[in-house]
Amino acid sequence: MLSQEKRKITPVADLHCDLLSYLAHGGSRSYQDPEVRCSYPQLMKGHIFFQTLAIFVETKKGCAAFAAKQIEVYKNLPAEKFIPMKTLELPTSQDRVHMLPAIENLSGLCDEKEELELAFQRIDEAQQTIGPLLYISLTWNDANRFGGGSSTSLGLKKDGKAVLEYLSGKKVAIDLSHTSDTLAYDILDFIDKNNLKLIPIASHSNFRKVVNQPRNLPDELAQEIIRRGGVIGFNLVRRFLGEDPLKHIEHGLSLGGSDHLCFGADFFFDGDLPSLQIPFGPFFDTRFADATCYPKLLELFSEKLSKEKIAYQNLASFLERMR
Repeated sequence: MLSQEKRKITPVADLHCDLLSYLAHGGSRSYQDPEVRCSYPQLMKGHIFFQTLAIFVETKKGCAAFAAKQIEVYKNLPAEKFIPMKTLELPTSQDRVHMLPAIENLSGLCDEKEELELAFQRIDEAQQTIGPLLYISLTWNDANRFGGGSSTSLGLKKDGKAVLEYLSGKKVAIDLSHTSDTLAYDILDFIDKNNLKLIPIASHSNFRKVVNQPRNLPDELAQEIIRRGGVIGFNLVRRFLGEDPLKHIEHGLSLGGSDHLCFGADFFFDGDLPSLQIPFGPFFDTRFADATCYPKLLELFSEKLSKEKIAYQNLASFLERMR
């Protein structure tokens, strides 16, 4: 897959960042701005050759319009720096950032008062205009028409069931990183009872046994993702990470995740989520504050796991299973 001359540098594929929502706020913001933590220069310095760009919204009035802005941003990123992928696979070259889109919170494609059919229409339109969607999450932190987010205890709702049925066989993963535990298990049960062709993933989550946060995965859910062929993207947000990142890797390996761990750093601009920063303090540890930190992390993780596996091989294998 990778050229021999690049072997000394371990290239990285990442499952989640919020560059699109940062740029969609407009003004003088640029894909070169270091404050977003995943700017183009930072991605290149961190040796990221593949980056999933999330289309992220909070569930509120106007969220569908904000998602539409992000789709336009995606389409207009400069081709000399960002290359949109047309298939679910990792690229063979590392000279630029290759990208695939994903949906973080389906409210962005169908808000609370719109007809559900618009969700299906917009999913199809997105696939046609910006390429394959790597994954979709039904919710963010709060509840919406599809189910309960990670700060709730609500489960799968009627519209969420309809979406799962619609996605079956469409080669789009269902992301559990922002579900409540109830919603996550409801999704898995619904997949099984209806024989749906959907692979669950956690695009940017760690392990609750290591750091007890609702956004981190309980062991049973992590094992279900592994058993079903999904992947778990390692999240660098400080309150999900804790003091010792290696403990999450060790725990993931103890659950049988050697072939299922990858990166999903979740880099974003702090100023876009001020309400979350106040109660929890700085979002990122200064050691792992932006996308330049991947080489440092890979050296740390190499004590327990092949650099290549977590950097890109596990994600490449997952994309093969998706195809």
